[in-house]
Amino acid sequence: MPDQPRPFTRRTLALATGIALAAGALLAVPAADAAPQPPAEQVRADFNGDGYGDLAVAAPYASVSGRTHAGYVAVLYGSPRGLSAKKVYTQASPGIPGAVEKSDLFGIRLVDADLDGDGFTDLLVGSGGERWTQDGIDRESSSTVLWGGPKGFASGTVLPAQGTSRYQDALTAAGDFDGDGHQDLARGGRVLFGPLGRDGRPARTQEGAEFGDGDVNTIAVAAGDTDGDGIDDIVALTRAWDRDDEGDYGHAVFVVRGSREGLRTPVGLKDLSGPEGDGIALGDLNGDGRADLVVGGQTLRIVYAGKQGLGPGRPQVISQDTPGVPGTQEAGDGFGHALAVGDMTGDGRADILAGVPFEGFGGLRSPGTFAVVPGGPSGVTGAGTKVFSQDSAGVPGTAEKDDWFGAAVHLVDGNGDGKAEPVVGAPSEDTRAGAFWVFPGRTSTKGSFTVGARALGTTAAGAELGSVFPN
Repeated sequence: MPDQPRPFTRRTLALATGIALAAGALLAVPAADAAPQPPAEQVRADFNGDGYGDLAVAAPYASVSGRTHAGYVAVLYGSPRGLSAKKVYTQASPGIPGAVEKSDLFGIRLVDADLDGDGFTDLLVGSGGERWTQDGIDRESSSTVLWGGPKGFASGTVLPAQGTSRYQDALTAAGDFDGDGHQDLARGGRVLFGPLGRDGRPARTQEGAEFGDGDVNTIAVAAGDTDGDGIDDIVALTRAWDRDDEGDYGHAVFVVRGSREGLRTPVGLKDLSGPEGDGIALGDLNGDGRADLVVGGQTLRIVYAGKQGLGPGRPQVISQDTPGVPGTQEAGDGFGHALAVGDMTGDGRADILAGVPFEGFGGLRSPGTFAVVPGGPSGVTGAGTKVFSQDSAGVPGTAEKDDWFGAAVHLVDGNGDGKAEPVVGAPSEDTRAGAFWVFPGRTSTKGSFTVGARALGTTAAGAELGSVFPN
């Protein structure tokens, strides 16, 4: 455990992990009577349409052209040999709208989906500090779509402001929420139904589509088909704005069902309410064709979807004290603080990638680890779980105090073999320069490599590279 459990002292990590943890956000789980599809196929993002999964990762606090906290997005393109070719995108890149400015935070949020229906995955990039004006109203924060194509991202569009709100970038879930075969965006009480035009305007909108019930702070969302009806649903993790009498923030989980008309009213899962919760993910852990729910933070709490989707009932709890899981359950470790779900073994059942960024060992505070927790015919048992750190044999680098290795995690099928490969971020590596690691061996460290500012040709200081992956 950490020598001194680190509180969230700044918004960066909480926000970044709140997005990156729901790496199963684009899961499209097959109907209940169909043969389960390999989850690795469903977490694939293919920006250039070559059939190999690509990886997007952001450094929202990076300096660009001398402007601090301008931010950038890096893409590693897949190939038969896995992730290889690297390219960096900023607001100064050809075809990308906007300008590099101080404190724009370009990349503070990433969502990947084929938004215009052309067969290429697009990337929605949030700029948390962007200031602009539309309809005579001063706006703060924006969302830019980088349009995928044969050569990757060659053009982009800033989404038009919605309504009169000053703040325009928001926590976003992507999925097919009305079952018409097009990817939609749900954000900030509104659904933008696809396909989007290249001007950023949706085919239609739905107003009043909330993630939670009441005045709560939504900190993570995930989308997938939890009931096998062929329409994606949303699960949202919310947190109270204020602490209770015991000093805790109350957490709640809501399910928002999709339908032919769009999103329905949120329904709370009362058995998941409590003081803990940092991230969520959806994936078919037992191979029954429905997306199951994982909530992480201090333990993994799992709810298996039935014919009616996710409903009431006590969740299964997997902790570091569960037989088969290496380590010891200790306060402040953050087991499952970051989550992604996908098939890493090729058995047709999703596995859990759980970041444990505040885990301490060797006298160090919060160097961090990550765990691969297998799924199976009966779901998750804890048996066969493997845990890795920067001190594991075959992993580049060295575990250091406050690296936060595992603060953000993601899955990508970079070589197109149908098996998902873990990607692990450490935004505080080298005094907040940040870096990320790719594990082609999936459940081993074989072939693992790290990518930092030097490999990308970017400025390292304070960039927090590896803090944001697509949700």
